[in-house]
Amino acid sequence: MPIYEYECGKCGGRVEALIRTEKDVPRKCGKCGGKLVKTLSGFSVSMASSGPKHEPSAACASCPSSGCPHSHR
Repeated sequence: MPIYEYECGKCGGRVEALIRTEKDVPRKCGKCGGKLVKTLSGFSVSMASSGPKHEPSAACASCPSSGCPHSHR
């Protein structure tokens, strides 16, 4: 489930919200009651070489017939 960031157009306050369904989307700022707008937010990804290995499967359509380029065997 994605976490989105929203910014108030009135006071500039920011809020993060876990969105499961449309009714989870925040509409008003909790500080001033202004309208919230979804903003772009940064994220990070960590890939450790000692982590779990990718196992090719039938669902992995990006793998060529010569072998999976994502597999670390």
